[in-house]
Amino acid sequence: MQSRNDAVASSPDTPPPVAPADFWQALAQARNAEQLCQAWLPILCGMLQRARGGLLLLRDGDGSFAPAALWPEAADLSYLRGVAEESLNTRQGVIQRDDDGQTRFAYPLLNGDELFGVVILDLLAADEMALTHARRLLHWGAGWLIDLSNRHALLEQEARLERSAYLFDLALAALSESDFGKASLAVVNRLAQRFHCHQVLFGLEKGKTVRVETVSHSAWFEEKANLVNLAAQAMNEAFDQRSRIVVPEPESGASLITAACRRYLEDSGGHALCALPLEAGNRVVGVWLLERDEPFSDEERDVLDALTLTVGPILELKLNAEESLFSHARRSWNHGLRKFTDTSRPGYKLLAIVIAALLAGLAIYETDYRVASRAVVEGATQRVAVAPFQGYLQSAPKRAGDVVRAGEVLATLEDKDLRLERVRWEAELEVSLRKELEAMAKGERVELRLATAQANQARAQLDLAQEKLARVRVLAPFDGVVVRGDLSQQLGSPVEQGKVLFELAPLEAWRVILKVDERDIADVRAGQSGELMLTSLPGQSFPFKVKKVTPVATAEEGRNYFRVEAGLTLKQGASLPKLRPNMEGVGKVEAGDQSLLWIWTHRLSDWLRLTLWRWMP
Repeated sequence: MQSRNDAVASSPDTPPPVAPADFWQALAQARNAEQLCQAWLPILCGMLQRARGGLLLLRDGDGSFAPAALWPEAADLSYLRGVAEESLNTRQGVIQRDDDGQTRFAYPLLNGDELFGVVILDLLAADEMALTHARRLLHWGAGWLIDLSNRHALLEQEARLERSAYLFDLALAALSESDFGKASLAVVNRLAQRFHCHQVLFGLEKGKTVRVETVSHSAWFEEKANLVNLAAQAMNEAFDQRSRIVVPEPESGASLITAACRRYLEDSGGHALCALPLEAGNRVVGVWLLERDEPFSDEERDVLDALTLTVGPILELKLNAEESLFSHARRSWNHGLRKFTDTSRPGYKLLAIVIAALLAGLAIYETDYRVASRAVVEGATQRVAVAPFQGYLQSAPKRAGDVVRAGEVLATLEDKDLRLERVRWEAELEVSLRKELEAMAKGERVELRLATAQANQARAQLDLAQEKLARVRVLAPFDGVVVRGDLSQQLGSPVEQGKVLFELAPLEAWRVILKVDERDIADVRAGQSGELMLTSLPGQSFPFKVKKVTPVATAEEGRNYFRVEAGLTLKQGASLPKLRPNMEGVGKVEAGDQSLLWIWTHRLSDWLRLTLWRWMP
C-alpha cells in the first residue's frame, strides 16, 4: 500500500483510485451501523490518492468516543489520537503536518449542534489541492453518517414516544375509572394485553401483608384457591424485599429470594414471571404479578419500572379517596405518630425534644418588648417661601435637597414689567406735581385738589411698584435645607400670588414621625423611649422619646396607622447627626418586658381570638 501511494504521489495526473466494488456492495447491503461504518471508511480512503490510513470515531451511549471503523484493518493508528482529540475539543477541522510532509486531517461530524463523531485521515505529502479534494470527498461521504445519526435518533425518539404514549394511556385508564376496583382492573387488563401475559394479578397492601385484589380479565375469583394463595406469597416475597423479582433471573440482576415465585410458576405451568412493587413516596401500595411464556427483556423491565412509579401514586389516591373520614384521620395520626415512636427516625425524636425545650425556654425568658414601626424624619419647624405677587419665573438656582443660608436667593421673578410700571408712575407723579403748582399759582382750588389727589395716587402706585421690585428675589428665611420645590424646569412660566414655591426646614432641630399599626397602638404612650435606625445609616441608632400620639388613624397600603410624634434625645455634648428631611427607617418604642414566646406569637394569638369571637353566636 505504501508503494502504491508513492507512485500516485509522483504522478499527479494519475486518476484517483476507486474503492473495490465489494465495499460498495457492502455499503448498500449494510443492515446496522457497524456494517455501514466498516464499508464507508474503506470507500472514502480508496477514493483518495494519498491516503495512508483512516479512523472513524463515533459517540457511544455513555458519551465517550470509540472506534467504529479503521483502515487498513488491524492497523495501529494510535498516533492519530492527538489530532482526533483536538478536533473533538474545538469542534472544527484540524490539519497537522510533519517535517517529512505527512499530513493528518481530522473532520468533526456535526448533526446540527450535536457532535456525534470525527473522521481522521493520514495523507502522504498532501498539498493544498489534495487537501481540498479530501475535504470535498469527506463532505460528500459525511452525509451517510449524518443520515445514520438521524435514523438512530429517530428510532430512539419513536421508542420513547411509544413508551410515553402507553404510559399516558395507562395513567388515563386508571384516572378515568370511578373507584379503585375498576381502576386496578383496567390497569391489569391493559398490562396483560401490552406484554402478552397469560395473567396479571394485583395485590393490595393491607397490614404489612399483600392480598390479591384484582385478576386480569376476571370480574370475580376465588380468594381461597391454591393458585391465588401462591400468587399472594409470590407478591409478599417481592413486597418484603421491596425489589423487582424476575424469573428466570437475568444474568446481571441482583441475587434475590425467588422461592415463592418459582412455586407459583410450577403450579401455574408458566415459564416467565415478574413481580413489581408499586411505590408511592416511601410506601409500597401493592404488587403486580405478570405471568407469560417468554422471559422479560431488559427494555420491558425498564418500562415496567417506569409504570410502577407512575401508576402507584394514582392507585393510592383512588384508594385514599374511598376511605372513611375516621379511617383517614386514623391513617394520618398513625403516620405522624410513627415518626416519633418507632426506632427508625431518631432525628425526629431529637427534633421534638429540642423544639419542646426551646418553647419552654422562650416562654420563661423575658426581655424588652419593643413596638416596631416605619419612621420618617421631619424638621421640627417648617417654613414656606411663597410668590410675593403674580408674575413670571426668571430663575430658580435652588432645588429640593440644597442647603441654604439665611438671605440666600431661592428664586427670582421677572422685574421688567415692574420697572416699566415704576417709570410710568414716576412720570404720572411728575405731571401731577406740575399741575398742582399751576393750580396753586392760578388760585384755582378745585384744580389744586384734583392735582393733589392725582399726585397722591401716583405716589402710592410708585411705592407699590418699588415694594414689588424689592421683593422680586425670594430669599431663604433661615439657615436650613430645601425640603420641597424644584422650579428649574418651569423657568418663564407664570406664578400666582401666594403660590408655595419652596418648603424649608432647619438643620438644627428634627422630629421623628412613627406610623404605628393599629394592632400595636395600645402599647404606645407619650413619654416612652425608643430607638431609630435609618435606611441610609444602618450602622447607627438614634434615641428618641414619644411626645404625642395622634388619636386619628390614616389608611395606607390596606392597613390603618396612627401618627406618633417623637423627638430626638441626644446626650449632652453629642454632635448632631447628619440627618435630612424625609429620611426613612424603622423605629422601635420600648413597651415593657414580655416573654420571647409572647413577643413572637401575640399577633397570631390576637388574630385567633378575634376570629373566634367573630364566629361565635
